[in-house]
Amino acid sequence: MISEKLIEVLSSPPDAALTLVTQGEDGAHLANSWNSYARIEGNRLLLPVGGMRETERNLAVDSTVKLSISNREVQGLTYRGTGFLLTGNGEVRAEGPDYEKIKDSFPWARAVLIITVTRATQTL
Repeated sequence: MISEKLIEVLSSPPDAALTLVTQGEDGAHLANSWNSYARIEGNRLLLPVGGMRETERNLAVDSTVKLSISNREVQGLTYRGTGFLLTGNGEVRAEGPDYEKIKDSFPWARAVLIITVTRATQTL
C-alpha cells in the first residue's frame, strides 16, 4: 500500500506540510503536520500528536482519515514534484509501543496518531 515513491516523498528534503482531514459535527476538519514527522511501519503511518484535540475527537466517532502529502523535489508522473492522497483509519494512543517509538523521537508528543492506510493514490 505504501509505495517506494511515497516513502521518497516523506523522506526527501525539503520538508513539506502534510494535511490530515477528519469529519466532525461541523464538517471537515483539517490539521497539519510535517512529512519528516511521519514514521512508516508496514501499511501504517505513525505521527506525533502535540495538539490535534479536534482531530482526536473526530476519530473517536469516525476513524476515517484522509491525508494530502506532497514534495516539490521528488519526480512525479510527468515532472518534478509529486503528491499523494491517502485514505485510511486513524486512532490516537497515549501509551504502548507505537507511542514509545514516537516519544523517543519527539519528546513533546502527548500521543501518537496511528493511520492504517487503505488507499494511496499518486496525484501528480
